[in-house]
Amino acid sequence: MGYHKENLKAQLIEIAWEICGSESWQKVNMRRVAQKAGVSTTAFYRHFKNKNDLKAELMRRGYELIDEGRKDADTFASYGAHYIRFGLEYPFIYDLMFGNIDLDMSLYPDLEEQSNAAFDGVLEALKTFMPDATEKDIRIKAVNIWASVHGLVGLLRNGHSHDSKSEDLKWIENNLEEYLRMTTFR
Repeated sequence: MGYHKENLKAQLIEIAWEICGSESWQKVNMRRVAQKAGVSTTAFYRHFKNKNDLKAELMRRGYELIDEGRKDADTFASYGAHYIRFGLEYPFIYDLMFGNIDLDMSLYPDLEEQSNAAFDGVLEALKTFMPDATEKDIRIKAVNIWASVHGLVGLLRNGHSHDSKSEDLKWIENNLEEYLRMTTFR
């Protein structure tokens, strides 16, 4: 296996993204990623000190996709809908980002900043809708919306695994922006 491949780090990240995206983070291992790239695990370790470094790269990419949706959103509801669709389209990546408790974020300050920025985007948007509210009231509303959006991702994902998904959940999934307008701001 040869090491001299252009953009090997990007290739390794892409391969890991594909495995994680279709199978789960638990199915990603250095040997498998290196093998799919046609390189040795030694070459892999020239770009990543450990598996957590690779995990951080996948999480960064996920936060970048969420942030792109925030920047493209023309309404608060469209940002929420984008966020939910991300969770539905990339369920294993979403789990890696939001169900992950074994990554020391202090070792990846830029990743921690990206993670905080996702919630801070909700806070900033709320200030527009609640100009006279206290900081505490805005934070409470933001946590409520954050929990609702994450809960809705879970409900919709769970509904995908059952043939008897309720009509309400089907309607919500097909009308995310309208649902979010109904449940957050008119």
